[in-house]
Amino acid sequence: MIRPLNAFLAFPLCLVFIQAPGQNSPAHYLYIEQYKDIAIREMARTGIPASITLAQGILESNAGRSELAVLANNHFGIKCGSGWSGAAYFKKDDDYGPDGYRVESCFRSYPTVEASFIDHSGFLISPLKATRYGFLFRLDPTDYAGWANGLQQAGYATNPAYAAQLAGLIERYELMQYDQLGVMPAGPSALAPPPIVSTTNNVPFTIASGYETAQDIAWRTRVPVGDLLVYNEDLPTGYLLPAGQKVYLAAKRRAFKGPVETHEVQPSESVYDIAQRYGVRLDRLLARNRLEAGEQPAAGELLKLRGWKTNNPPAIQPYSYEGAVYHTVVTGDTLWNIARRYQTNVESLKQLNNLPGDLIRLGMQIRVR
Repeated sequence: MIRPLNAFLAFPLCLVFIQAPGQNSPAHYLYIEQYKDIAIREMARTGIPASITLAQGILESNAGRSELAVLANNHFGIKCGSGWSGAAYFKKDDDYGPDGYRVESCFRSYPTVEASFIDHSGFLISPLKATRYGFLFRLDPTDYAGWANGLQQAGYATNPAYAAQLAGLIERYELMQYDQLGVMPAGPSALAPPPIVSTTNNVPFTIASGYETAQDIAWRTRVPVGDLLVYNEDLPTGYLLPAGQKVYLAAKRRAFKGPVETHEVQPSESVYDIAQRYGVRLDRLLARNRLEAGEQPAAGELLKLRGWKTNNPPAIQPYSYEGAVYHTVVTGDTLWNIARRYQTNVESLKQLNNLPGDLIRLGMQIRVR
């Protein structure tokens, strides 16, 4: 769990820029210059006005100087929620315990500010939030006033002046100019630009951002989530997928047709990792190398990527460990990718560590065996 060293250190920058009401702030100009390109790119990707994203970032994070922004890179005040399995930051906000006293709220923590901007977009476009925020995407993407009022109407913030504050920032700093740079052609594609797609073994795939679940990727690629689960075999639902992971958008091949015939297993690399790397079906890779489901070859062993079954099965990674083994949670860890790394499963980790849910915190010691 990340905590501030003390209250003084948590807000050292909040006293730097003090301006009269209505006066333009140097901190705001600096914030806009730093993050306008990200906001424009997110508008092109998702249809959320860049002006709205920048105004919300300024307002929610005090132009990047709030406790959440400084210590957790959280610029939009997004709380963990039941579906969050990433790192967390705890501080008292507006949650109260049974005794009527304020208790610590769980906020999402990010490795970078850009990750916060990406997750803000994902939060608004998530299919799980469609009944709450979906109507916004039927507005003209340059209608910042409509978006500001819609966010207040949807309950993004409890402040009754929230819409007026957003519109005021947009007009004061002329943030609407960035909407023209991020606007997309009208039509069905306006809400979901085509995903970046590459191919391996002649099979199309996209790359997980690190802030998406299988459902999120299904939404942006327009591939049914059930198909993604089949194409990617071990893809979980409800967990954030590791940044950089390939997610195939069509069925993988029975064998690798590329320039190499074998793969040397690297430390901590699973058969599933290898199957995803080469675009080969997991069951065919296991069968070709005479491996049973769940068996992991030792580092340095060679796996056949095509051809007949091997006559010499690879040595298996030993599973006998003396004593308990612990993993220290670092940025980007989730229960799912920790389970994959240690060849176990999420439920076993939760039982070993008496975890009531999927939330883990930076620095936490997770027993894996």
